[in-house]
Amino acid sequence: MPSFLRCLVLLLGLVLAGCMTSKAPLLSADSRVLPFLPGTVFEVYERDDARAPWNKNAARSTFTADRSLVVRELDQTGKPKDDATYTFHPLGSERFLVQAQFKYGEPYAYGVLEVRNGEGLVTGLNCKSLDQAAFRRDGGTIKDDFCELDAAPDSLALLRKLAASPAGPQVRYVPVAK
Repeated sequence: MPSFLRCLVLLLGLVLAGCMTSKAPLLSADSRVLPFLPGTVFEVYERDDARAPWNKNAARSTFTADRSLVVRELDQTGKPKDDATYTFHPLGSERFLVQAQFKYGEPYAYGVLEVRNGEGLVTGLNCKSLDQAAFRRDGGTIKDDFCELDAAPDSLALLRKLAASPAGPQVRYVPVAK
């Protein structure tokens, strides 16, 4: 599995090197939305960055949401594929911050979802792809290739600043017609 779906599935997953993290969620439950209808089946394509070619995953993905708008990926039997949870929060027109937690008690990871022509494009906020000196000046810390937002005076403002021009691995979700 290419690195971003892992940073999305480990972010839509953040156990991977180079991700943007926080110990506590930065995005509140009252700002959650669903960019796609639960149960939508997607073909999934991944690439390491915006210049690389897309690689199609062999398996399709289906996501479901609970009443709190917490999203999980389902396996082929309709059960949660793993412990990863995702929430989506508006950033602008057809743009969303993705907040992921891959296992309960682990840090939260972040990315940006853009909906284009009915498809979802998730870009990870890769620590190695940003100006690390500027990130540190804004109060962020870098540890073991993870950019940590917790020490920043305004972690959410820093996250939104980074989300304005995300750089990192990408995952494309193409809805499958029934």
